[in-house]
Amino acid sequence: MQVFTRLGEKIEAAWRAADFSEEKFPALAAGFLRDEGMPSKVTAWEVLEWCLTQTELPRQKDPRGNFGDPPVTLYTSPKFHIDVYFWFEGTTAIHQHGFCGAFQVLHGSSIHSWYEFERREAINFFTEIGEIKLKVCELLETGAVQEIWPGRKYIHGLFHLDSPSATICVRTDKSPLEAPQFTYHKPSLAIDPFFEEETIMKKQQVVSALLRGKRPDADEHIGNLLADLDFQSTYSILSFLKRSLHANRIDQLFELETPRKRFEAFLEIVRKRHGEKAEIFERIFAHNEKMSEIVQRRSFVIDPEHRFFLALLLNVEGREQIFSLIRQRFPETEPSEKVLDWVFDLSQTRVAGSSQQNALGIDGFDDLDLTIFENLLADCTADDIAAKLEAEYPPEKFASVKDSLPERIKKIREAVIFDPLFT
Repeated sequence: MQVFTRLGEKIEAAWRAADFSEEKFPALAAGFLRDEGMPSKVTAWEVLEWCLTQTELPRQKDPRGNFGDPPVTLYTSPKFHIDVYFWFEGTTAIHQHGFCGAFQVLHGSSIHSWYEFERREAINFFTEIGEIKLKVCELLETGAVQEIWPGRKYIHGLFHLDSPSATICVRTDKSPLEAPQFTYHKPSLAIDPFFEEETIMKKQQVVSALLRGKRPDADEHIGNLLADLDFQSTYSILSFLKRSLHANRIDQLFELETPRKRFEAFLEIVRKRHGEKAEIFERIFAHNEKMSEIVQRRSFVIDPEHRFFLALLLNVEGREQIFSLIRQRFPETEPSEKVLDWVFDLSQTRVAGSSQQNALGIDGFDDLDLTIFENLLADCTADDIAAKLEAEYPPEKFASVKDSLPERIKKIREAVIFDPLFT
């Protein structure tokens, strides 16, 4: 791992010559990562194998593995360090940083999304309401380098396409003026994930005990709690309730409505407590449900191209953005044709042990549905689609499908998996 020591020493000397200016550090670190070509000198697997052979490792900055799976520190100096982060799960939350530096893709590839946040209201120092907007979305292949800026200047998220993916990160410890280090929840909430209040943490544990103990009066006590909570603590408790109530495997197996009804009752209490602001929670949970549905679809498929397509639907909104990334990865193919091929393949992919007929999650998706989808992708209206089918089909065949067209079009337009394409 001497390549990391040499990289660290070069950065240390250059940054010292720049009087340790944090303004200059991101470009400086990124420049050295590009020039050194680390992916050609060391593999991600060599990093892991080396760790097992050492009697003592460099001082680990994140020994508990809170960020990365695992994170490995390979160089430390008084003002910065170099880590390699491994990722087996697909995504990181949309976040900003309380430090600066640069990162490079060492292994795998990622969809990188860069956002801006227009603040509408500061609830308190740790919680803000606003609008999250996507600025840039790009495909980062092995060797790609990005500068890391502290604070709102660099709000981003990464979705790792390969398992594992690995990134080299050259970073300072922290930038004290850039607190808090917000995480962003689409479509409109910024919150400090590191804020911890002992009383709320303990109350959440008590809520968990009531639920796991199946207390008949659990919902009454939880409702009384929510009726008096502040906005920030409400989001914390509601998020926990959402996870806990929908973690019941038996209810999921039999598709019971009980968890949904219980959570809706809690939301009604929150609406009375926080008024219009409660709509923010509802929009966040609705967005998360859509994303969870696509994540589930992705878990059913193993083909790399299909997983790439579903990763785009998870991370990118808008057809042009999605098509742009498809062109980047498959420059020889028209994006719309690629999407049609993928949709057809997924419609033919059967899902064992699921109530859904195919990996799209759309029951009965057939050739006519694919034709409708193709026309919707080309911005055709319902009347346009009917006219085209009438021109292409024999009269008796068109007559047999004519009455079902409005319902079929609605089914495809409202399908969760296609929502990012039609947004």
